Amino acid sequence: MLFYIKRYLSLEITITLLLGGVGYWGIQSSGLPLALKATRQAIFFGITGFAWLAVWTGLVQQGYAVVKGKTYAQNLTAALAKEFAHAGPAQIIVGGLTAACGEEIFFRGFLQQKFGLIAASLLFMVAHFGKKDIRIISVWSVFQGLYLGLFFAWSRSLLVPMIAHGLFDIGGMIYFRGFMTHRARAA
Repeated sequence: MLFYIKRYLSLEITITLLLGGVGYWGIQSSGLPLALKATRQAIFFGITGFAWLAVWTGLVQQGYAVVKGKTYAQNLTAALAKEFAHAGPAQIIVGGLTAACGEEIFFRGFLQQKFGLIAASLLFMVAHFGKKDIRIISVWSVFQGLYLGLFFAWSRSLLVPMIAHGLFDIGGMIYFRGFMTHRARAA
């Protein structure tokens, strides 16, 4: 579901406010810490986390190409990329910021601290479940949830997964836009 709302800025902002608001309320009402201090270390680890997610995603894409064939891998990428083929700069930036803020406050800040890493990661996957043509991508989002959760658990700073997630989504939308442009020119 969260894959598809990025096409609509107003819906994305609304969902971010909802997730962030419920997450913040849950953090406050449960007496959980909200560690958002911007330190050099948190920023560095957030950028490093983004790099890890990008490399891991690239390896997954290569794995699809090896196991199921290059055409399958390209069609799978195109199925998700078509959602972002016409994303403008504002949509790309807001898409990254909303993922960083709303999703991380809700999934890592509240759910993970209250119910644990596995529960938060599984719910993260459910929230990213998509149509049949991207179902496998929806399923692998549990691993992104685990990685983001581990970044948070290890650093004890919500800023680390926020930076990693935000940069990953921004980079993904830029990549998808370029992928679809290249595909259209090749056709």
